Amino acid sequence: MAGRSPAHRIWEDEAHLAFLSIFPNTEGFSVVIPKTHRTSYVVDLEPEEYTALHLAAREVARRLDAAFPDVARTGIMYEGYGVDHAHAKLFPMHGTAGNAGEDWREVASPIDGYFDLYQGYLSSHDHHRADDARLAEVARRVRNTAP
Repeated sequence: MAGRSPAHRIWEDEAHLAFLSIFPNTEGFSVVIPKTHRTSYVVDLEPEEYTALHLAAREVARRLDAAFPDVARTGIMYEGYGVDHAHAKLFPMHGTAGNAGEDWREVASPIDGYFDLYQGYLSSHDHHRADDARLAEVARRVRNTAP
C-alpha cells in the first residue's frame, strides 16, 4: 500500500485491498489485506476485523471464480509468516469447472506427506489414516486447553 512494491490491484473497498501476488504459484493467486496495519496472525484480530477480512476475501474469491472459465472454486488461506500484515491468500482452483452442485466430485491429491514442523507453506492433502488413540489424545488436549 505504501507503493514500494509493484501491485496489480484487482479489487478494493474502503477498508481492504486485493492484488495479484507477484510470486504466484498459480494464475490468479491473490492477496487481500486490510488497509490499516494489523498483525499477520488473523486469529488476533478483533472479531469485526476478522469477519470483514473474510467477507472481503469472499468477494474477491467470487470474482476470481468468474474471471477464470476453468475455476469452480477459490481456496482461501490465512498463514501469516511471509509478511507481518494481516492477509488472506486466495488460490483459484484451476481445472475444477463443472465440479459443483449435483455434478460435484471429489478431487484427491496424489501428494503423500506428513509434516512434524511447519515448512513455510500449508497443504490440504490427506495423509495415511491416523491412529484413533492418538486422535483421541489430541482431541482431549484441544478440548481441555483454554486460550
